[in-house]
Amino acid sequence: MREYPHMKTAASILTIALLACGATACAIEPAATAASAPLSSSLMTPITTLIGDAECGNQSECHVMGIGAKPCGGPSGYIAWSDRTTDANALRTAVQAQVQAQTDENKSSGLLSDCRVAPMPTAVCRPRASDGKKTCQLGQGGASSAI
Repeated sequence: MREYPHMKTAASILTIALLACGATACAIEPAATAASAPLSSSLMTPITTLIGDAECGNQSECHVMGIGAKPCGGPSGYIAWSDRTTDANALRTAVQAQVQAQTDENKSSGLLSDCRVAPMPTAVCRPRASDGKKTCQLGQGGASSAI
């Protein structure tokens, strides 16, 4: 295979990017424009806006909700939210729109999945590592799991 100078540059950039990731989670994705992003992705913005910081004072204010849709059914992920700072009805409406959009995208693209359903994690009220503010965060998994 013939090598071109720009191939070496691209490989070097990729190597540097991967090394810069170190032990942290890092994803390298092609740049996407707003027009190319799926509707379900854009519908996450109002959801995260409604949830905000998910500030809490105690455990009873924290809840978990499934978001997205796997092609075989069930949520593709979970979010933690606080009833202290979030309107539950508005959040449910926003999540239902996002789930429906992802369901439609899955059907129209013919996506398949492993059909494995992850257990719903718990929501815990604990200090954030970055600033110590108490917020609702996803716990480990399963209703009876420990924090």
